[in-house]
Amino acid sequence: MSTPTTYFPLFPKLPAELREEIWRYCLPHRYRELDQPVADIVFFAPDNQDGPWPCDLYHTTDMNARPPLISRVCHESRCVAFKTGGTLPRYPSAGWPVEARWHSGLENEEAWHDRARDAVHLNWEPACDPEYTSSGSPLHCLSWDASHESVGGSMTIRCLDPSFDEPHLDDVDYTRAPGPFRNPLSPDKLRDLEALERQAEWLVVLRIIVVHSDFKAAAATGLFGLLGDARVQVIDVSEEARIEAFFDLAEACERKTSVTVRQDFHRESADSMKEKLSKSIVERFRSQKLAEAMQPAIMFRLCTQMCNHVRHELR
Repeated sequence: MSTPTTYFPLFPKLPAELREEIWRYCLPHRYRELDQPVADIVFFAPDNQDGPWPCDLYHTTDMNARPPLISRVCHESRCVAFKTGGTLPRYPSAGWPVEARWHSGLENEEAWHDRARDAVHLNWEPACDPEYTSSGSPLHCLSWDASHESVGGSMTIRCLDPSFDEPHLDDVDYTRAPGPFRNPLSPDKLRDLEALERQAEWLVVLRIIVVHSDFKAAAATGLFGLLGDARVQVIDVSEEARIEAFFDLAEACERKTSVTVRQDFHRESADSMKEKLSKSIVERFRSQKLAEAMQPAIMFRLCTQMCNHVRHELR
């Protein structure tokens, strides 16, 4: 039996238009992160406040912000990549409205940006503020950026509701709750609602799962883009087959070796997650319309640093 070849010697003889289309097909569809997630906040647990945590997270943010792999293959592929993308500064030189100017100690100052393929994601949550002071409105910043992307945007649920998934959300019907839940929204909440309503749909990340794997094995699955260079994936919970594939891969990677701390891989139904998110949005913003625009999602991150693997097994 012959061994399949990974080299196609006739590729240079294809018509230029076809070669360009093939290079374009190889480009990743990414979630460009406006800021870095903080491991001790994302994975906070009262009984493990000082770590270790399942992942350092910043490795994934760094790799996800680099130019796509095909930009370094040859001159032709690089030209295709730079037709719609480039490594751009965080702040545009012009046209950036005052209300969208948000600054934080966690912001990514420079990252690859493909305006034809990328969505934008906000990791920030109020728990970041004590150590990583911010100024301005993160949601107005996200909304403005998302309006300039072809795919849209997403955010972490704790940016909208810092107390999400606490027991009271399961016990109270906030659409009928009396008293303080019917009080007028604060000026800050009204401004946030205004920013969020500018987009017809948002993905809201309810959980973060990290896949610790070597690059070759993870890339072969196709879950992180055709070439494995879309290392941050935000998946709508309605895409159940993809969600299961990501969970299976993450669990398999942790079963292969000893880890310092294991992640929680419990599976939750899409309907349950949608119900919890809807309750949260109605409670916080008094808007059923906004709740219907919010779609729950899970973020999966590919980390090749093996952050949570026991060190002696990496030697």
